[in-house]
Amino acid sequence: MEELIAKRYVKALMQSASLDELQEIEKYLEGIAKLFKEWKIKEIVISPEIKAQEKLELLVGGLKNPNKKFVNLLKLLAQKRRLSLIPYLAKELENQIALMQKRFKGRVLSEFELSSSEIAKIEEALSRRIGAEVKLEPASQKFDGIKVEVDTVGIEIEFSKSKIKKQIIENILQAI
Repeated sequence: MEELIAKRYVKALMQSASLDELQEIEKYLEGIAKLFKEWKIKEIVISPEIKAQEKLELLVGGLKNPNKKFVNLLKLLAQKRRLSLIPYLAKELENQIALMQKRFKGRVLSEFELSSSEIAKIEEALSRRIGAEVKLEPASQKFDGIKVEVDTVGIEIEFSKSKIKKQIIENILQAI
């Protein structure tokens, strides 16, 4: 539900701002979204006991020359009691800017460590395939094979040992 509401705000923002402004707003939103990982900050922001103006002061007070459209967005969110959408707005705006620029971030999950040249080859192959720049980062999560995810465009490629074993067993059983 929150993602759908965030998409509407981002859509309106994209229609009213240039790419440079959008990138600046994205940086601000990402910074504030990181604050939401602290439960104390999140508790303050979603608390009905604290006035919207005080919440706005908390979020914008420390910024030097913030973008006016960003401040207006936060004012609107505070007025509508939707400041809790900030992490969703940050993620959605990041995705929309990536789509505009055709630059996507992804991650590689693997049982073994991949060299930078191997990751570069995967990036190059994916870039050719989708006609956009793809930048992959190794993920800390382990996987029993290799898995490549690019969430923005919905790409997920995986080769797992267990899946291959299962397919071999199924083929043998069908052959019998």
